[in-house]
Amino acid sequence: MEEKQWKGMGLAIMGALFWGLSGTSVQFLENVKHINVEWLLEARLLIAGILTIVLAYIQDGKRVFSIFKEPKDIGKLLIFGILGIAMVQYAYFRAIAISGVGVATVLQYVAPTMIIIYLFLRYFKKPSIPELFCILLAMVGTVCIVMQEGLDMSSFNEEALFWGLVSAASICIYTLQPIELLKTYGTTSVVGFAMFICGILSVVMFQQVESEAIWDGMTWLGLFAIIILGTVVSFNAYMEGVKLIGAVQGSILSSLEPISAALFGWALLGNEFTLIGIFGMICIIATVFIIAWDRQRQIKREVLKKLNKEEIV
Repeated sequence: MEEKQWKGMGLAIMGALFWGLSGTSVQFLENVKHINVEWLLEARLLIAGILTIVLAYIQDGKRVFSIFKEPKDIGKLLIFGILGIAMVQYAYFRAIAISGVGVATVLQYVAPTMIIIYLFLRYFKKPSIPELFCILLAMVGTVCIVMQEGLDMSSFNEEALFWGLVSAASICIYTLQPIELLKTYGTTSVVGFAMFICGILSVVMFQQVESEAIWDGMTWLGLFAIIILGTVVSFNAYMEGVKLIGAVQGSILSSLEPISAALFGWALLGNEFTLIGIFGMICIIATVFIIAWDRQRQIKREVLKKLNKEEIV
């Protein structure tokens, strides 16, 4: 497989793993340190946005501001930030509040199916059989992992379904919509400005200036995991990975997030592990190897087609 494909898969997987760590850290800060979730969202987006912009400036200098010279691209940036990065977090939190983390997580991972449907309707791009099989495995694996913590369907209602599907749609938006922006202006500057703008909007919306947290070393460590690893590193890694391997396979690999959250929850918070959860992990991990095999198969097929054309000429 080409080095670009391995790099893209590795970056997408890194993003998913750090998202899982971030989710575990949010659970810890909320339950143990009693942090205000709205304040955490504001701090997360603002600080991560500023740090990512600084990183982009170190890499590219004043060129990072070139996106603001094109009104059309400013609009795309706002769509990516508001309907992608910000909405996915807000909708996911709302779904959790209504129906619990299990139902919310399962609904969120309808996203790969949505992406395939959109690409087919918009570009008539048919998914490969391995991609469809990976989506099925990822959904089964996600359900198994969240079931071990209790998948309570008694609280499932139309509102939970709405917010869960909104969070899935938002994943589709931030996976598909910014690809041209990323190629033109670079991943770090686009992600950084999108986060910073959303951070300002969240401050205006929630107006939470008090964290209400118990501040100690573990609180700061949790914030580091959420803001630096779970936001700055994860979003930039995932978006760069999607740019290299494509939206469908990137969104499938993002389903490694519940594995990461389950493992970190077991290691750091003492959450239980069951056989059904382990089976779910095996299902999701299998998608990584299937995607790698499928990409290698596609590349070989493209090379053979090119060689055949050259022979004909």
